[in-house]
Amino acid sequence: MKRKYFKKYHNLPVTVMFLAPAFLIYTVFLFLPLILTLWYSLTTWNGVSAKVFAGLANYRELASSSDYWLTFSNTVKLTVISLIVQIGAGILLAYLLYSWTKGMKIFRTIYFLPVVIAPVAIGLMFSLFYNSEIGIFNKILTAVGLGRFATNWLSNPRTLLYAVMAPQVWQYIGLYVTIFLGALQSVPEDLIESAQIDGAGKLQSFFHVILPQITGFMNICIILCLTGSLKAFDHSWIMTGGGPGVRSAYLGVFMYKSAFVNSDFGLGSAVTITIVAVSLTVTILFNWFADRKKG
Repeated sequence: MKRKYFKKYHNLPVTVMFLAPAFLIYTVFLFLPLILTLWYSLTTWNGVSAKVFAGLANYRELASSSDYWLTFSNTVKLTVISLIVQIGAGILLAYLLYSWTKGMKIFRTIYFLPVVIAPVAIGLMFSLFYNSEIGIFNKILTAVGLGRFATNWLSNPRTLLYAVMAPQVWQYIGLYVTIFLGALQSVPEDLIESAQIDGAGKLQSFFHVILPQITGFMNICIILCLTGSLKAFDHSWIMTGGGPGVRSAYLGVFMYKSAFVNSDFGLGSAVTITIVAVSLTVTILFNWFADRKKG
């Protein structure tokens, strides 16, 4: 009995020693800030004066705020569009690169290049592209005879939100291309060859052989896309500051404006907690659904 106990637990100090640094980092930089943010969300605080406990007042204010629900709606739209475009384009481009191996490394680098560029630079670049006078988009439309569609993309209410979304959606397609390409390269060639011998075409092989083999990678990409969209900030803030008002803002921008522009750290913290809550809920539900489907 003692020997079994010793065999089971004699490596415990070593395990604890290796886990301790990661646990310490997570505690200091994740758990403690999250607990403090939760506490701040229950107070009225301008960042300077003493905190005053306010209970759920900040959450009630959010529930009745039209600006909050507008930014929430904008964030949901970004999330849906990102899932459709980034995941769809990512797997399509990855499959094309996988099928046509000539020059694959060059194209993989080209697709991934925007991912490593700072979002600030991407936002500034697209702001110039959208300019009604010197912007390349209007010049292209005029050159091909579609000048009637030229507009000031960041001032027109009909195009504003989608113009702000476009850079972020485009920038991270290359990330999913790279992940899916690695996933496709991990699929055993024997399975694909067997399917083709049995008469399956490329399309059938893709949907019935390849896709089931990379389901795990796809789930990871979907979670990355969901959480990345829910915490979006950079592009909206750089291009429009979330304006006019909060028409082009996401939850992250609304949180920043509340806390650091309006000096209402209690309300800003409440927005942060809602972002974390939504992200956790969506992730847990998606993992539950994926596990249930797999089972």
